[in-house]
Amino acid sequence: MHLKDLIKNHAYELGADLVGVGDIGRCRHAPPMMSPQGLYPGAKSVIVMAVRHPDACIERGGERHPQEIGPYSVQYLMNSRLDEMSYRLATFIEKQGHGAVPIVSSNIWRYNEYKDLKAVFAPDVSHIYMAVVAGLAEIGFSGLALTPEYGARNRFITVITDAELEPDPLIPPGTVCDRCMLCRKHCPSDALSKEIDGEKVLRIDPYEYRFPNKNLWRCAWGEHFDLDLDLKIPEKVDEAVILREVAAHGIRSGEMGQCLKFCVPKGVRHFDPTYSKTPLRTHWATCNTATMSRAVVDRMLARPLARGAEAVVAWTADELRAQGIDLAAVLPGAQSAVVLAVAAPAGTREGPFCFGASYQIDSLCYDLTRQCEELGFRSLMTSGGPSHPEAELRAKLTKRVTDLPGFCDRIVFANLVVTCLPVPSQQRRSVPAARPGMTDAGDATNNLTANLCDLARSLGADLVGVAPLTRIDELAAQLRPIVAGETVLDAGDRSIRFAPWDPVITERECAVRTAVDHLPGARSVFVFGLRYHAEVLRWATKPPAEAVGPYAFQTYVTNWLGAVIGYQLVKRLESLGHAGVITMDLHGTESYTASPRGSQPDLFSNRFAGLAAGFGYLTTSGHLATPAFGIRQRLIAIVTDAPLAPSPMRAPAAMRCAACDQRCIAACPSHAITNRRVALTCGGHSFGFNRIDARRCDWVKRYALMGDSGFRYLGSKLDAKPDATITEQALADALRQHDAIKKYRPVVAEPCVLRCPLATPELTRA
Repeated sequence: MHLKDLIKNHAYELGADLVGVGDIGRCRHAPPMMSPQGLYPGAKSVIVMAVRHPDACIERGGERHPQEIGPYSVQYLMNSRLDEMSYRLATFIEKQGHGAVPIVSSNIWRYNEYKDLKAVFAPDVSHIYMAVVAGLAEIGFSGLALTPEYGARNRFITVITDAELEPDPLIPPGTVCDRCMLCRKHCPSDALSKEIDGEKVLRIDPYEYRFPNKNLWRCAWGEHFDLDLDLKIPEKVDEAVILREVAAHGIRSGEMGQCLKFCVPKGVRHFDPTYSKTPLRTHWATCNTATMSRAVVDRMLARPLARGAEAVVAWTADELRAQGIDLAAVLPGAQSAVVLAVAAPAGTREGPFCFGASYQIDSLCYDLTRQCEELGFRSLMTSGGPSHPEAELRAKLTKRVTDLPGFCDRIVFANLVVTCLPVPSQQRRSVPAARPGMTDAGDATNNLTANLCDLARSLGADLVGVAPLTRIDELAAQLRPIVAGETVLDAGDRSIRFAPWDPVITERECAVRTAVDHLPGARSVFVFGLRYHAEVLRWATKPPAEAVGPYAFQTYVTNWLGAVIGYQLVKRLESLGHAGVITMDLHGTESYTASPRGSQPDLFSNRFAGLAAGFGYLTTSGHLATPAFGIRQRLIAIVTDAPLAPSPMRAPAAMRCAACDQRCIAACPSHAITNRRVALTCGGHSFGFNRIDARRCDWVKRYALMGDSGFRYLGSKLDAKPDATITEQALADALRQHDAIKKYRPVVAEPCVLRCPLATPELTRA
């Protein structure tokens, strides 16, 4: 099979609704700082994947008010799904022997002009434009990418690669958008009729795609800045106006973009005002339920069970109506409701497991919703907060699942799909609830270890290993006197989004933990790692793009994808009669990195667990280096009471750091890497690294207070140098200097990582 076919097939397996390929020549007119070739100078192709909004989520979302988005909040899940697809496809391409740079779905952009780049709200590359480059879409009057199949009801993700792939044909301008102007008519901020500065022209090969050059500050009034759309919007909107209005009125909530809601291609557009004020999309296929095979529903409901759901419970609309529950209030014409659920092991606390389980169930509901609509039956999944109209229905039906045997007195993660597809009333379980832990595990020392390792690799782990508690405890005993008396500063922000920092600072004393602190009765620690992609580290912050977004994306996607994989490993342990607890920082010695998705465990996290699992050795900067990836991996640990076979230790390679003139030390903007050497022993081997001043490291990495830590590449002008002693007052004063808008989505790319020769692939195995 040709590489292009392999890549496309893999993208569809990841859940893409559409996949297209464009060559880099189609991007030759793009500004270097906002182009695939600017981010990755060796690029030859872009791969663009699309996932679609379920029609009912659009048609029923935002019906009462654009800022009461209801089922449209599925878009937040879609962004996460796209992020997963981007990361996983890039890994697939790397495994084929090619370089790849995956791009984030959203929320990393330059709000203001940056050097020669005159665009505002500029992402690293525009997925809207790349969808056109890859032959998936044309640009509509609204500036959105419109596909012939779904109009504006798609979101896109881009992976840049040096693989030379045959491009797909372009869609000529005017093919999809018929200039019906419903987007302009219904725009609540008048972004398509006021403050228009001529036209934008997207030139790709023989075509020119033209659309209004709108004021993006006006466009973002409700959709990005959450300002109340019922306020009187000034005739001129700019950054200063946004800041003034936020200070005066606060924020309401995000907006469901009406340009998306009202956009349906003419050939598949029709209306039913009794159902929605929005145009409806005509489905390409509709099943006749009178002749439809029962296998269709059987297979549909079996799939989520095979992918991790533990309960699938369905009710008919008639059955629920007799109990006083009207599905039609959420979705007119609804015939059925289906709940998918999974239970946490007894004693589970909030943390990575809960995140992974929640994402997995939501993702399975999204897939089920799309499957129903592919058969021609409108469907929606419930999502969003308690203020949304469908939240009460979800609460009632998911409560019924939590009362089932095996779910009582446990944290349960559940979500709901309401569909016009008739689904018979039924209850399905993944395993017999009365026989937990009775699966035949074979030899508990060897087969169970291999079972977990094989599962972790199948789920996407790049590194797997087992650390015995003797090594974990050995390291903890040595670390305790090293960190004794050390304190760190935790900063919280009492202000709202898009308002200046209002910091509250607390001091916390460091404490070293070991495996039994996470799980009494622990016997082993299973450790797995996820790669940072090589070309991302090679080009991060470098000209011509000077982009930091791809690196920041790697920071958070590996963290949350690690939680998703970890959740599935813990559930496997549970099915085999063992307990497991996911920890992002087993020894409790590490910190966090600023991120647009909230603070993330830093790249030091679980380095000592990885060392004890035999992955590699410690570098001068304290990062763990492995033969396969150098220092570019994220490590996640699962503490378990299973007696797993320990992995062999790896001998240190001390001379690898001696040859690079301590570039990490020189690169650190806050001089956090000291000259104090720390010596450790583990499993009969000696290791060493330089001590990190935690407060100085947090200054740049956790709080993004110095530009060279990465934030300046997104336009932050803050460059606050720390004093010799960092006090609570000093940290608070520095945080108040952050830009009120940019501070909400900070980015960091650690110079100590980017300057390390072990971050570049050709030196990893040297």
